[in-house]
Amino acid sequence: MKDTVVIDLSRLLPGPFATLCLQGLGARVVKVEDPVGGDFLRHLPPGLGEHGAWFSALNRGKRSVALDLKRAENRDALFALLADADVLVESFRPGVMARLGLDPRALRTRFPRLVIASLTGWGQTGPYAQLPGHDIGFLSIAGLLGHADPTVPRVQWADLAAGGLTAALRITAALLDRSRSGHGAWLDIAMLDGLIGLQQTQFAQLAAGAPPDELLTGGMPAYGLYRCSDGGWVSVAALEPHFLAELRTATSDDSAEGLARLFATAPRDAWLARLGGACVIPVLGLAEVANDPQVATRNLFFDGLAHPPTGPVEGPVPALGEHTAAELARVGYVRA
Repeated sequence: MKDTVVIDLSRLLPGPFATLCLQGLGARVVKVEDPVGGDFLRHLPPGLGEHGAWFSALNRGKRSVALDLKRAENRDALFALLADADVLVESFRPGVMARLGLDPRALRTRFPRLVIASLTGWGQTGPYAQLPGHDIGFLSIAGLLGHADPTVPRVQWADLAAGGLTAALRITAALLDRSRSGHGAWLDIAMLDGLIGLQQTQFAQLAAGAPPDELLTGGMPAYGLYRCSDGGWVSVAALEPHFLAELRTATSDDSAEGLARLFATAPRDAWLARLGGACVIPVLGLAEVANDPQVATRNLFFDGLAHPPTGPVEGPVPALGEHTAAELARVGYVRA
């Protein structure tokens, strides 16, 4: 994707993460922001340098163009950018693009090679399409929180995995298809759809007339979490017989109670050397991750920021509108 140009109208988390993933594949991303304030994440604390930490993580290395798309002359500027682009990413509610004079159907006619990705929570159709929403709501409808004691997960799975990463994959596939057909596409990418699709095995259980999986969700003693003597935790995933046999070299009691007693006899960081061959792994706090020897060896961070799963992304965080003049000049657009 080295020569791929992406115009990103999205803001907050899912869309910018999608385009960050495309950057990891080599794409050039031009972020179009409202001149008044720009992306809300620019100002969300905590700060990291001159920008919000979340904004810095998601938008480093991108080009920032400031355009008020409610004004006709600025839409003309956007059209000039799109004429030179391969991909347009937007995350407005269904209908907003049309109200801005940017109906994806009309854009498909005007720019037939353009791949347009409309990334929303609920999708372009259905009774919830116009509802507002956030990650926890999409998780709720997808059944991921539907157990006896639901908790709010640390990671925004709908925004990131089901939304942003799925969008990057579908955009890449659409570009591959375009290389054969010569035609772009309009992609309706819904975070809810992605969350449903991630649960292949769970819905297969239901289709087979069985209850949702319990073995990999705490129902099996050899697949769980245990507290250690220093208050830390280890995860155990001795599912296969040879891993379970390795675990049994340390204890004759592999019940939940027996394993709890075993791991309470030594501190967290002792167990990797003792039982790493049984899939016993220390549970790290977030602040410990970058210094783990496996993580450090893989070069997964840049200036404290994690690379996206698609590849490394480096570069400065753009100031609002920093590249407006340069990008418009690049595509030959001259403002009246």
